[in-house]
Order: sequence, then C-alpha cells, then structure tokens
Amino acid sequence: MDQLTRDIIRGGVLSYIYGPSILKKLSGEFKIEVSRTGGLRRIYLGDELIFTIRASDGRPLPTLEGARLIDKVVIVSREAAPFVKQGRSVMARFVIDIRNAVPGDEVAIYSEDGEFLGVGRLLLSKDEVLSVGRGVVVKLRHHVGTSEVK
Repeated sequence: MDQLTRDIIRGGVLSYIYGPSILKKLSGEFKIEVSRTGGLRRIYLGDELIFTIRASDGRPLPTLEGARLIDKVVIVSREAAPFVKQGRSVMARFVIDIRNAVPGDEVAIYSEDGEFLGVGRLLLSKDEVLSVGRGVVVKLRHHVGTSEVK
C-alpha cells in the first residue's frame, strides 16, 4: 500500500471518526492489511493490532490496544469495574461521565480510578443516561479479561 493511502486512512478516516487527537498517538510504524480483493482488513501500529475493519460498512473498530488511543470515553464507578472486566455491559446507574461521544460511537471504558476496562459501542447519550438512569449504556465488544485473535 502506498504512502498516500496510509496518510488518507490515518489522517482522514481515523481522525474523522475518532478525533484529530488520535494523530499524535499514531506515530510510529503504521501498517494496513488489505484483503485479496483490495478491501481494508486490519490496521497495525508496530506489531500491535489497533483496529479491525467491519465488513458491513468499512468502519474501523478499535481493539483493546486501539481503544487506549481514542478520546471517546465512558467513565464508570468502582463498583461496576469488576463486572465490566468480566464482559458485562455498562449499565446507566454506574456511569459517571461520557466524554466526546454520541450514541453509535465506539468508546473506551475506564473506571473512575483511571483503570482501562474495555471497549464497546455507546447506545445512549449523556443526557439520556442522566434523565433515564437505567438500561444498557455501552454494549461491550472487548474487555480486559479477553484474549483477542490477531
């Protein structure tokens, strides 16, 4: 893959979806795996898999390592941290804050102590969480207790 395509994916696609601050964190060897048909499959930073590409729409989805790079964050209480580590969805009553994210975004999940817990898809907005106060807020994709296939 040529340098122009790498720059478009890094500077265009990833910064558009996950914010311009990701560009500072993507310094280093940036590799893109392409399928036989020419479609994007995986994105690596060095030897670490940071994004996989969803086949249905081509959206880059962060792995656990990739989630540490994004600034779309959900902060949960200490009480919820062990459950999220086990792979449970994040419930509204345990959400402390939602930063830089809207429903449908992929978000990194941290405890209020700053411990990284996982990554998932945000289902409710911050206002909805505060007004409703119940239900699933983040459907987990990966949690720190899982081992991802590379």
